[in-house]
Amino acid sequence: MKALMAIGIIFCCLVGCSSNAQVTNDKEMGQNIQQSFAKKDVNSVDVSKLSDFKWEKGYLFTNKSKKADVEKLVNAPISEEVMKKISAADQMLVFVHEGEVVRYVELPQDFIAHDKKQLEFSFSHSELKFNKNREGKPIKAGDKTLSSEDALTVKSIMKQIQWKKADYSVALDPDVQLTYEGAVYNVRFTSESAELTSKRRGVYGKVTGETAQQLYEILM
Repeated sequence: MKALMAIGIIFCCLVGCSSNAQVTNDKEMGQNIQQSFAKKDVNSVDVSKLSDFKWEKGYLFTNKSKKADVEKLVNAPISEEVMKKISAADQMLVFVHEGEVVRYVELPQDFIAHDKKQLEFSFSHSELKFNKNREGKPIKAGDKTLSSEDALTVKSIMKQIQWKKADYSVALDPDVQLTYEGAVYNVRFTSESAELTSKRRGVYGKVTGETAQQLYEILM
């Protein structure tokens, strides 16, 4: 029960709580899991063999997890702000050691197969099955397919953007075209921002500062 209650710490961490600031998103582990998926005739991954930290229990949350179900699993109330973080992660693996959350891993949509909207596993039973039927659509900058790590970063940025219905002419002269979830976005960079427009979706979005710089470094 202590471990189940302690898993709630990760949600505090994800919304900026400083008391558990050492908990991090293990991007390298996430990339290794995705690389395992790409191998021929590999249908599962033993996450205990890919982790370089101590843990006993693990949990999978998805962006389809319902608030009541999450609260039942963690045995604690969950705020709407926290549920937005879970929804934005697509899939999230959370690892617990001695009653404390020690690491979490973000994965793409429908990456790990599961019967319910969340999954519980342990270090001794840590083999997770891949969903080989998932319709993964590559994220591209021009003709170049992004690496797993860069693709996850772009997905995170795209979900942060406050999209507006707009005329496609806003960004007719792009620096690069971004293919994301089957739609093409024209991306134009300035010294302070990145503007994105999709003719197919009829939307306009903009990011500034460090986020724009991060997008520039990935796409250009």
